[in-house]
Amino acid sequence: MFSAPPFDYTSCKRVAFRFVFEETHNNYKNNFLPVLIIKPARQNGRRFKKDSSKCHGYALSFFDTLEHIRKQYAELKRDNPNISDIIGTHIAQGIIEKEDGVVSQIDNKGHFSLHSFSDTQLPKKFRIVSSLD
Repeated sequence: MFSAPPFDYTSCKRVAFRFVFEETHNNYKNNFLPVLIIKPARQNGRRFKKDSSKCHGYALSFFDTLEHIRKQYAELKRDNPNISDIIGTHIAQGIIEKEDGVVSQIDNKGHFSLHSFSDTQLPKKFRIVSSLD
């Protein structure tokens, strides 16, 4: 069962960057799927105990600039050298339109979440702009 997005999420047009896999990678089909859709069993894990956390598990993570997403990748890689096997091997850039869903405010690390509408075609709106390694 899906949770409704938080009340303060809004529809807006915004440039966005996201970790993705290349089309030839086995996980390519998951590039624009929320983590709790990819692995529903994670709902029962420590990270998703609260309803608000589950709501975030049905959102997609994005960053507002190339600099912010690269910085986040460096932080993640310090703790997990193989993080690209999980989150993606590349960075894609696109534009999220008002019709695509509702987004959170951008946090101090440049991160924001998108709860996409069911008819949104995000893969068609994004293109790879950089390799992570």
